[in-house]
Amino acid sequence: MQNYYEKLIGLLPKFENKEFYDILSQCTEIEVVEKGHCLINFQSSAKKLFMIIEGAVITDFVGSNGEKRTIMFHTEQFCPFFKSYDVFFQHKHSCYEVRATEHTVVAVIDFEYFYQYILQDIEVLRFYTHATEQLFLITEQLRNNQLTLTSEEYLEWLYEHFAFLFGRFPVQNIASFMGITPVWLSKLKAKLFS
Repeated sequence: MQNYYEKLIGLLPKFENKEFYDILSQCTEIEVVEKGHCLINFQSSAKKLFMIIEGAVITDFVGSNGEKRTIMFHTEQFCPFFKSYDVFFQHKHSCYEVRATEHTVVAVIDFEYFYQYILQDIEVLRFYTHATEQLFLITEQLRNNQLTLTSEEYLEWLYEHFAFLFGRFPVQNIASFMGITPVWLSKLKAKLFS
């Protein structure tokens, strides 16, 4: 596990205040999970912040009728931080389910403890704020293009900007994310690449 913790440190910027690394090690557990493992369960109330060290996960929104829809993708290079935002900001049980789509290693951070520290360290707070803003910017890009483009145009846009998604994530999750069926996605791909 020490090797994974060192990989985690390597993914972060070099912070001047070395106390940060001691605090991080005190509030972080490394989890190695296999494909299909749930990291955040529907109706969970745990305030944990996750960072992917290696692997991939999807976030599904679970509707009031129990239907799941993929709303985000995460890898070690793409939006590696995730948490259940409704638990954090609305103090509700999670409406989300986050699960690994391949062998995945994550840092699981006790956010309450960690947040008290970062409020006192402007350098780490800047990094956390920037990472959060990046996630929201990407989410907005994805959502706005989905709302304004046809399915065919959106698929083309996804390939142009986020082609790696198609090599890392299951077709059914990409189709769910786009709001179409896997069969329709297959037809659109055939048309796009013909």
